Amino acid sequence: MVGRGRMAVPGVAALAAAVAVILGGLLRGTYPFGARSRNILDLGQQFVPMHAHLRDVMTGSSPGDFIFNWSSGYGVPYIGDFMAYNGAALSWIVLLFPRDRIDLALYAIMIVAIASAAAAMTAYLRMLRPGAPAWISALAGVSYATCGWALDDGGYMTGWLYGLIAFPLICLLCEWVRRRRAVLPMLVAPFVIALFWYSHFYTVYMATLGAALVLIARVLSDPDGGSWWHRFTGSVRCLVVVGIGIALSAPLLVPTFKSVGYARPSPDEHFDAISWLSFFGRLLPASEGVGKTPGLAVGTVLLLAALSFPLNRRIARRERIVWSVVILLTIVSMQIPLTHEIWHGFDSPNGNPFRQAFVVAGMLVIAGWLSLAAGVRDVLAIAVPVVLLMALYGAAFGAWSTTPLTRVVVPAMVAVAVLAWAAWRWRQSQLVLRVAAGLLVVAVLAEVTASTYAIDKARAEKYSATPTWGPLQEQARALVMSAQDWPRHRVSPGAFSTVNDPMLVGGEGPEYYSSTIPDELSEELINLGFGYWAFGRAVIDPANPVIDAVFSVGARVRSDDQGGLELARSTASPFVTVRPIKPWVSADPGPYGLQETALGSDVYAIPKLTVVPAAGSTLAISDRRPGLLTIKLPAGTPTPAEFRLAGRCRPGSELYLSGREFAGEVLVPGQQWASFLPAFGKRPGIYSGGAVRAVGSTDASGSFDLKLRTSATTQLPVGAIGCLDRAKLNLAVTRLERSQPAAVSVGGHRIDLKLTPGKRGLVVMGVVKTPGWQCRVDDRTARKPTQLAGLMAVSVGPTASSVSCVYRPAGLRLGLLTGAAALAALLALAGLMKLLERRRTAAPAAAAEEG
Repeated sequence: MVGRGRMAVPGVAALAAAVAVILGGLLRGTYPFGARSRNILDLGQQFVPMHAHLRDVMTGSSPGDFIFNWSSGYGVPYIGDFMAYNGAALSWIVLLFPRDRIDLALYAIMIVAIASAAAAMTAYLRMLRPGAPAWISALAGVSYATCGWALDDGGYMTGWLYGLIAFPLICLLCEWVRRRRAVLPMLVAPFVIALFWYSHFYTVYMATLGAALVLIARVLSDPDGGSWWHRFTGSVRCLVVVGIGIALSAPLLVPTFKSVGYARPSPDEHFDAISWLSFFGRLLPASEGVGKTPGLAVGTVLLLAALSFPLNRRIARRERIVWSVVILLTIVSMQIPLTHEIWHGFDSPNGNPFRQAFVVAGMLVIAGWLSLAAGVRDVLAIAVPVVLLMALYGAAFGAWSTTPLTRVVVPAMVAVAVLAWAAWRWRQSQLVLRVAAGLLVVAVLAEVTASTYAIDKARAEKYSATPTWGPLQEQARALVMSAQDWPRHRVSPGAFSTVNDPMLVGGEGPEYYSSTIPDELSEELINLGFGYWAFGRAVIDPANPVIDAVFSVGARVRSDDQGGLELARSTASPFVTVRPIKPWVSADPGPYGLQETALGSDVYAIPKLTVVPAAGSTLAISDRRPGLLTIKLPAGTPTPAEFRLAGRCRPGSELYLSGREFAGEVLVPGQQWASFLPAFGKRPGIYSGGAVRAVGSTDASGSFDLKLRTSATTQLPVGAIGCLDRAKLNLAVTRLERSQPAAVSVGGHRIDLKLTPGKRGLVVMGVVKTPGWQCRVDDRTARKPTQLAGLMAVSVGPTASSVSCVYRPAGLRLGLLTGAAALAALLALAGLMKLLERRRTAAPAAAAEEG
């Protein structure tokens, strides 16, 4: 593919891209060069915690393994998260860093990924035009790897960067396979493609589509492509190796698709095209528009070169027409609903709808390189791009995605580019050419540095960031480790840094945020009283004593009075208990009844509520909807509007408020107003939901009078208040302790129990039943477990002595069979090609002997 001598140029491109991005962070003062955290959005909430968990799994310090995660959500499948967030080869970089430097490990992964993308694109460009100036190909590679999409979207979605690397590398592999009818390319290419599909199938799927478009352009326009039959057979070989490569990834890919199918769905998104000015405005360097616009910027120089491509008469007309049409159609496809769906695998995302923008950026760089490699000598071919770019600059000058640095960088870079071109065009002395080239190189790298700085600054002004690892996380981890005793009980680390603190800090808590969270898990936890956001893909621990008892949480990290953390211990029920074959079921409504059923005891009282608006308030209360109280704010009602919930329970009962859709605040005795859900938050009850929370206790007479307030029409369930009798809860936990089996062993993705024979019963485990579990009683046939209030359960007879439950990802067997079949097909194909190659070699030799 690429000789050793040519590897130096991609290496230089990789180093230059890495240095330019690092300098941008250094000037900005973000971690690791300053106190500013770079952990915005999913970088802090998902990628950092999940890479910490990956490190724990690889070092054997996690209670789970690569198949199941016991740290989060009281037990969740891990293979989907592994493929979606940290299954790539670069993720193993975390082993090179201490656990308390996990943020630095993610920064290193980002830098290495960008550098790798620069090297891959440079190598591909060198293959297209090996005789052109090497330094220009390196600049083009840097421009691609540091495109607006890489710095803006990929900067916080680390996993997406594998698509950035995959696009030019798949193009390179196809070019290699297309040109050489040999065994080696056919053997190597599928394994490389499989590696990328393992890494991040989502953006690599987009990269594969983009590579297919590039292949079409190359087949139709390559001036050295040979006969049409030769082009066709070369394309077929490319498609075969890509197909086999994808099939080789099936052992992990098929279970991942299954887990995505079981995942919590989000509402269908309707794609709306944006204005073309907003769209093309992102071609300008240092522009920022994460989540709303495509990061198309490839730097001023490469953009000018790409615009010169259709006008460059030193390039064959057919090549100019084909590439221009393919690029334009690809751009248009980003704005059409049908093709938008194709780009996203027919699952329109809730976030950024232009996640494939790196493909267009790559195509622009390829076109720009083809133009520069041919030489831009015609004045028209440079004048028209300058006019077009400055017209776009003027039109987008005041756009929201344009940053102050954009306004400075564009005219400065245009001036440098025109000056360098003029020197090359009319001053052919070596000294002038070297000075012009050096100026251009410095300017391009400075532009990348400025873009890194500007994008990071603009993004930080819009989004908050989770903190990097520090004293708070260190204290939380120390507390968690001091109480570890899994599976005798769980230790909940809370959510003081992220919603994925159980993975970041350690322990076995309920907090969990993932796009692959099983729908059954999310639904059951929400029904038990958990809060949520992101349509239920992130669950929020209510820190409720009944839930703690149900899920065997024996210790919990919480805030202390000095602003630090402390460990609160409690008596928890065993992880596994044996209940009556027909367990008791609560008749109480809402989460309180489900909690009681899971616990097996009546510990709540649900009082009849009296709702009283504040004196002089026009607020209206309606109970016309069954089971719901609607708090209405007529037009003109002063906000926030107060009302009271009054009732009576057993004296000394602990009060809990349930209101998944309640957008308002409650006055907790001894505290200030506590927010339940923001009044104007993201769709309360749909996107976000409130957790059951403690709101005080009844007085000596058993009565209570809670103050609440809201600034919008909202709802509460009729049974919003639950009165917990702590004495009954303690008695229930004691009863469950006496019902535990003789022995419990929990492995990476299995649970093994030894029972005390004697009577029929229902074995209940402190884990929510999700698809994939199979349980075997003694030596009988394995079967799917049942459930009790969402908890996994298995019925056993009086003679049963053991139960073994194993989690097997759905689709694993099909994936293994598909992968094995793909490997067999590859070996057979290689053998056939080798045989044909020998016959072609032997035929001329035989003819020569006869002659």
